[in-house]
Amino acid sequence: MIKIYFCFAATMVLFSQVSQGQITELDRSRMSTAAFYKYSEPGDVDIKVHVWGAVQYPGLYEIPRGTQLSEIFSLAGGPLLRERSRRSTRILSFKLHRMAGEERQVVYQRTMENEITVEGDDPVLMDDDILSFESVGRQGFSWRDSFPIVSMTATLVLLFERLSSN
Repeated sequence: MIKIYFCFAATMVLFSQVSQGQITELDRSRMSTAAFYKYSEPGDVDIKVHVWGAVQYPGLYEIPRGTQLSEIFSLAGGPLLRERSRRSTRILSFKLHRMAGEERQVVYQRTMENEITVEGDDPVLMDDDILSFESVGRQGFSWRDSFPIVSMTATLVLLFERLSSN
């Protein structure tokens, strides 16, 4: 009976803290199923950046000003990578779109093959930037791929031989 009373009391304390608003905005944004993520603290100057495409957590990110591209890439969970065989090639490309005057233009883009690195430039993001990520897997050619070609060629040779013998 005492255990039940203790569990009830602990539950009531927990619910009273939640109802009093002791969960911060940062916690709420991380628990939300919506595609809005807030990674800034009170007092930071915030910018909003859109992350689209082949990342773990696409959506709208509210981040501190001065955040670099590699940081938002990490916050978005990195690229969606599937299992890769030895003969396949994975190409990851991303583009940074930014307003330039009246239209949105690509101001930075990078394509990486079988690697994820940040070399040289790591641009600082600005308010209302859009990052688009694409991951493409390409299969290589193997001996298994040659079997249909050989069998089709043999079929055509036999067909031509039969037609010419009549």
